[in-house]
Amino acid sequence: MTEAATTAPQPDPSAASALPLATSLAEGGLAARFNTPEGVPAFAVRWQGAVHAYLNQCPHAGGPLDFEGQVLESSGRFLMCARHGAIFEPDTGKCVGGPCRGARLTPVAVHEKADGSVWPGAAG
Repeated sequence: MTEAATTAPQPDPSAASALPLATSLAEGGLAARFNTPEGVPAFAVRWQGAVHAYLNQCPHAGGPLDFEGQVLESSGRFLMCARHGAIFEPDTGKCVGGPCRGARLTPVAVHEKADGSVWPGAAG
C-alpha cells in the first residue's frame, strides 16, 4: 500500500467557521456569545439595526463584560460591564463612563447574511 493511501484525511481548519455564530440577534436582546478562531471569548449584539462584535473582555480589569449574555444596560443605549459598571458605545466600543473612560473594547469582524444569520469574519 502506498503512503498516500494510508494517510488519514486532515480536518478542514475552516470547518469551525462553517457554522453561524447566531441564527438571529434581536434588537436590544441578549448577546450571542462565541469564541474567536483563537479561542478567545467574544460576543455580538444588534444595535440600531446593525450587528457589532467585540472580545468579551473589559479593558478595565480584563474580566468578561457580560452576565449570562446580557451586555446592554437597562436603557438599551450602552453596553455595560456587569462587574464594574463601565459603559461603552455599542457601535464603536468606546468607554464613555466608568473606570476605563476613553479605552475601547476590541472589535471582532463578523457579518450578517440576508437570512439574519451572523457569521465570523468580514463579508466576502
